[in-house]
Amino acid sequence: MGWSTTHCLLWLLSLWIWTECQGQVIRIPMQFQASFMASRRQHRAGRTSLLAKYNVIGGGPETASRNSGATETLDNRLNLEYAGPVSIGTPGQPFNMLFDTGSANLWVPSAECSAKNLACQHHHRYNSSASRSYVPDGRRFAIAYGTGSLSGRLAQDTVAIGQLVVRNQTFGMAMHEPGSTFVDTNFAGIVGLGFRAIAEEQITPLFESMCEQRLVEECVFSFYLKRNGSERKGGELLFGGVDATKFSGSLTFVPLTRAGYWQFHLDGVEVGGQVISQHRQAIADTGTSLLAAPPREYLIINSLLGGLPTSNNEYLLNCSELDNLPEIVFIIGGQRFGLQPRDYVMRANDDDGSSICLSAFTLMDSEFWILGDVFIGRYYTAFDVGQRRIGFAPTRSQSV
Repeated sequence: MGWSTTHCLLWLLSLWIWTECQGQVIRIPMQFQASFMASRRQHRAGRTSLLAKYNVIGGGPETASRNSGATETLDNRLNLEYAGPVSIGTPGQPFNMLFDTGSANLWVPSAECSAKNLACQHHHRYNSSASRSYVPDGRRFAIAYGTGSLSGRLAQDTVAIGQLVVRNQTFGMAMHEPGSTFVDTNFAGIVGLGFRAIAEEQITPLFESMCEQRLVEECVFSFYLKRNGSERKGGELLFGGVDATKFSGSLTFVPLTRAGYWQFHLDGVEVGGQVISQHRQAIADTGTSLLAAPPREYLIINSLLGGLPTSNNEYLLNCSELDNLPEIVFIIGGQRFGLQPRDYVMRANDDDGSSICLSAFTLMDSEFWILGDVFIGRYYTAFDVGQRRIGFAPTRSQSV
C-alpha cells in the first residue's frame, strides 16, 4: 500500500501535528485515543504483556538477562495509549510512534514485511530504498512479547522529531510481526526511552543519541499526559528540559538506583492513611497504563478497596461506591503523591457489553512496583538522563 500525498495530509491533520523549537527544546504533542473505554479482554491483554515486558519469571529488572533479546510491550489502543510523530529517512517517512520509557529500542515496520503480517499491512512501513541516508547494518534483531515476537534487521538512518535531526541512528526494521499484538494499535512502532543497558544489541537509544550529538539544551525529557479520554490532544513530550507551566510547585527529584529502566527508591505506600509498603523499588513506565504491585501489596490494596477477585487476577469494584474509596499515597523522596479513585479505577466494557469498574492495580510477581500512565498522568514526570535522576510534580490542571 503506497503512501500518497493525500494520505500524508490526512495523517497530519488527524494528529494535529505541531512542533516548536526554542533554544533547542522540542515539544511533541501526544495523541490520545478518543475512546476511554477499554474492553475487559483488552485490559487483560495489557496486564499479560506488562508481565512479559519485565521478564518477571526471570526475576524482574534486577536480575533479568537481556542477552537473548529485549522484552517490551505496548498498551492496547483503548487502554490508555499516548503516541506522537517521528520521521525516518531522507526524505522523511512519517510514523506515529509510542514513546516508551520502559524499553530502549527504536523500531518500525519494514516495507519488506510479509503481506501475511496484518500488523505490517495496517501501518505505514519504512522503505529503505526510498531514503538517501539509509545505511544497512546487517545484524538481525528480535524482541519477545507476551503474545508473540517481533523480528527483522537493524539499519541506520536519519531520525527527526520536530526540529531535532539525529544522524546515523540505529533502529530495527520489523519484517515479522506475528499475532494480533500490533494489528489494531494507532501507532506503527516504538521509540524506547530507557537506557542502553536494556537495549537489544546495546544500541544507543534515540534520546542518548540526541544528547551525544548535542541536539538538546539539557539531557532531560519530560511527560505531561492528559487524563481526559475525549481529547485528541493528549498531552506533551518535551525533549530538552521541563515546562514549569504544566505543573504546580517544584519537581521532587530522586536518584536512579539502576540506569536501565527508570528505576528508583519508593519510600512507602499508604492506603487511606494505613502504611502497606515500605522501601521498595519502583519503575516509571510511560508504555503501560497500569499500576503493578508486588504480591503482598497487590492483595492488601485490592482488599482495602473492597475488590471482588476473579479467576483472571482482576479485581472488580462497585461502580456506585467509587466516591467512598480511599486516597492511595506514594511517598517518593519524602514527598507525598496521592491518587484518588478517579485516578486508579478503570472503567471497561465487559464481554456482554455492560460497563464495569476494575482496579488499576495489577499483580507484579516480583518485589518492585511499576508506575504507569495512571500515575504519570497525575504527576508531571521529568526524566533526567544527564544526572541519572527522575522528578515528579502535580500536573497543574489536575493539582489539588
